[in-house]
Amino acid sequence: MTNNLYTSKGKFFSKITWKYIGWVGAALVIIGYYLNANGLTASWLVWFTGNLFVGLYSIYKKAYSTAAMSFIIMAMNIYGYLQWIS
Repeated sequence: MTNNLYTSKGKFFSKITWKYIGWVGAALVIIGYYLNANGLTASWLVWFTGNLFVGLYSIYKKAYSTAAMSFIIMAMNIYGYLQWIS
């Protein structure tokens, strides 16, 4: 049995694709911290996207506590952005 996630159109993400999603998500989270430290509003979108990728990768790896944390942090990213622009 392979570890693929099938979409509604029958396509799938391979193991290699999931590995890259995890690494890109981690990189985006780190870049988001850098952007935030420099006061750039784009940090919130970068953080959000990074946490989305990490959350999806965590579900793929069945690391549900990490996935939950990533999705909760995504909500905090939205809250932080709204507080930042107000």
